[in-house]
Amino acid sequence: MNPQITALFELQRRDRQLTELEHKLGLIPSRIKELDEDLAKLETMLAAERRKCDETRDFQRSQEEQLSDEEQLIRQSKARISQVKTARELSATQREMESARRMVAARSEEIGKLQQGVADAEERITAMHTALSDLRGQADAEKKRLSELEVKLRTRITKLRGSRGDLTGKIAPDVLGSYDRIRRRLGGIAFVAAHRDRCTACKMVIPHQIYVQLRRGDEIPGCESCGRLLYWSGHFPDEQKDDAAEQAKPKSAPARRGAARADKES
Repeated sequence: MNPQITALFELQRRDRQLTELEHKLGLIPSRIKELDEDLAKLETMLAAERRKCDETRDFQRSQEEQLSDEEQLIRQSKARISQVKTARELSATQREMESARRMVAARSEEIGKLQQGVADAEERITAMHTALSDLRGQADAEKKRLSELEVKLRTRITKLRGSRGDLTGKIAPDVLGSYDRIRRRLGGIAFVAAHRDRCTACKMVIPHQIYVQLRRGDEIPGCESCGRLLYWSGHFPDEQKDDAAEQAKPKSAPARRGAARADKES
């Protein structure tokens, strides 16, 4: 078998691993951003709740000051009753005192509602502060885990890129150039198996003459349908066993529905 086929096969395996690792690495900043946004959102909610609570307290104090003034008015009215000289003055003083009593009753009720509102707000603030502390702890732990994962991913990526360089030296420049162009154009997969007269990437039938070339393992033809470079699956039987084992795994309900849709569309 042409040694370039083995080199391309190993190169494609490493490139797929690189793509997966780079994808995972790229997700880390967005995950950290999500954690920071969740914290900021809860901090904003807590600050807003505290502002509302402070405003309610301020309004409660103003109502209590007015209540004190109204109670003072009642005391003054009571003191004047003993000093009035005419029935008309007595009636006016009594009306004034009764009006003040009604205001006192209404304001006392309002103050009671404000006190309950402040108590409820303080309870919510305590719960939100606890939740924020918990979330900060979880976020810190997750960021630490992500930081450690980032170091591991970068180490593995560096190692794979180094081994990739060892493989590219075994492949003819024109073949390697075609491989890289196809990989960039077709989602990272450029070298695929031909199995039972079909390209395993696009599922289209391969002409018999090309399939015979593939089985001989002398050349590296391309699929006439999708353009990917091809090799015969029989050259790497272990890969076929791995693929069969992967396909035999039970799928989740969403995955089964997705597969059914894909089959229907194809």
